[in-house]
Amino acid sequence: MKREKRKKQEKILYFFLFSLLFLILYSTSFAQDRSAEAFMVPSVVYVGDRAALILPLPGFAIKDDSETASVVSAAVASPTNDIEIHRALLERRPVGSRLTVEFTAYAPGVLELPPIVIAGEAFYGLKIEISSILESRVLSDPAPPLAIPGTSLLVYGTLTVILCFLSAAFWILFWGRSKIKGWLEAWEKKRLLKGMMGIEKRLRRTLVKDDDTCRNILDTLSGEFRLFLARFTGERCQAMTAVEFANTELKLNREFLEDFFRRCDGIRFGGSEISGKNAVSMLDDVKQFLAALKNARHEKGGR
Repeated sequence: MKREKRKKQEKILYFFLFSLLFLILYSTSFAQDRSAEAFMVPSVVYVGDRAALILPLPGFAIKDDSETASVVSAAVASPTNDIEIHRALLERRPVGSRLTVEFTAYAPGVLELPPIVIAGEAFYGLKIEISSILESRVLSDPAPPLAIPGTSLLVYGTLTVILCFLSAAFWILFWGRSKIKGWLEAWEKKRLLKGMMGIEKRLRRTLVKDDDTCRNILDTLSGEFRLFLARFTGERCQAMTAVEFANTELKLNREFLEDFFRRCDGIRFGGSEISGKNAVSMLDDVKQFLAALKNARHEKGGR
């Protein structure tokens, strides 16, 4: 008897547990079905937007078409800061009923609404999907860092100077070497010519002040003029005699040079007194020669 009673109790317990499990599974599937039928207005809701979740309730349709529609509202507390429930409405209409929940979500993703109890009906497991505004928009690349004022001018100016320097270096290396050499030679000859003209003027001023220095003036003139010719032509003119000036291959007036040094040496070493007139004559000859040489160089440069 005890064994049969125990078996009967076990059967009742198993039936109770099976019924409870069936109710749980049925309520869950019902909630899932309800959540699947629900839709949002607008269809895409972003974080911070106010929207509404609408759940059709065909099972609560009013059979009597003569009855008017009724609306029942209720306040729903928000358990978290992710969702704010503004109000919940249960509309009963002849063609069917529906539940409307107005909300604002502050977090993206799939969120579950809190349980809603209205007009004796409880609704669980209602879910909403909230989109992030960052997902629908492609952000532009970060702005480049701001340059210090004047940086571009400094950079481009430095590059320009470097390019100019490199261009000048290549030009000098491949094409300008001979030209630069010619310019330096022309500048050196111009400097020598100007220096010899200055010596002639200085000796002339000295002669005007003191007539007793005629021999020294001619000695200085002869030495300085020979040194000038040596540097100007590149030949060793310091020890040349008048005849050697005539036979040399100097590209100058060799006849003048032969006559000038013959007369200058004759006056210096003749043993007689040197007058100021002779010294002035020699200075005039040098002055004319230098002037002619200067004009010849100008004409050559012009051509």
